[in-house]
Amino acid sequence: MKAFISLDVEGLPGVSSLTMLNPWSSQFERTVRVATKIVNTLIEELSNNGFSEIIVADSHGLMTNLDYSEIKGNAKIIQGYPRPLSMVTTLDSTFNASIFIGYHSAAGTVHGILDHTMSGRTFSEIRVNGVRASEFLLNGLYSSENNVPVALVAGDEYLEAEVNSFSPGTVFVPLKKGVSRYSAINPSIEIIIDQLRHRVREAVKRLSEGKIGLISLGKPYVVETVFRDSLIADVVESYDKFQRLNAYTVRFVAENARELIGLIELLAMVGYGVDALKNSIK
Repeated sequence: MKAFISLDVEGLPGVSSLTMLNPWSSQFERTVRVATKIVNTLIEELSNNGFSEIIVADSHGLMTNLDYSEIKGNAKIIQGYPRPLSMVTTLDSTFNASIFIGYHSAAGTVHGILDHTMSGRTFSEIRVNGVRASEFLLNGLYSSENNVPVALVAGDEYLEAEVNSFSPGTVFVPLKKGVSRYSAINPSIEIIIDQLRHRVREAVKRLSEGKIGLISLGKPYVVETVFRDSLIADVVESYDKFQRLNAYTVRFVAENARELIGLIELLAMVGYGVDALKNSIK
């Protein structure tokens, strides 16, 4: 069998500060150690339960959050940014399961630790068919359109309700619980590793029994992106694909999840460009 792992870090245990999120941050090496330890646990447990091929998409920020030299077992690692489809690069119908690790709640979640959706710099909220969307939901739709069930999600406890709502067969593993945007309660790493091993085995069992279905939200997808800066809406409103609703919000329609993620990534890039432009004005 073949598994796809998408790794984010804001939902990892022990990650509770902006000082831990980027290579230039003072405590980033702590995040790398935790991420690598957890990914190695998943690789080992999946390998012991019938998965002969494992792809890990390092998917936070610059997407270089794993210590490649420490990765064990029969996995291949995707690193680097930007890249097509962002957090689900290379995920296709040849996989038997997808697994989302270190995921966090959607932008706008009360007490969600480091909550955002796709780009915290660009978006204050993203809604799909009227539903406030997290990265789990966006990537889960893409996985499901490729007929790959999301077998396991692990991350901030505030994400669990959304997972249960849209993918009730998916196994959820709480890795932490947000207290505020920059604070969380974290179990010990030993407890987390033990829970992950147990829950991976449970997810594989559910998968083999056909108890994990696909996520569906109804197509086409009507998407509303709420920007943090009205200048981003100023830039994109002249394109027919985007309908401006107010100072901060544009709407577009996507026929499938590939187009949905692609357009969100495009808008995020516009947001980065606007931010760089503002910072360059002296």
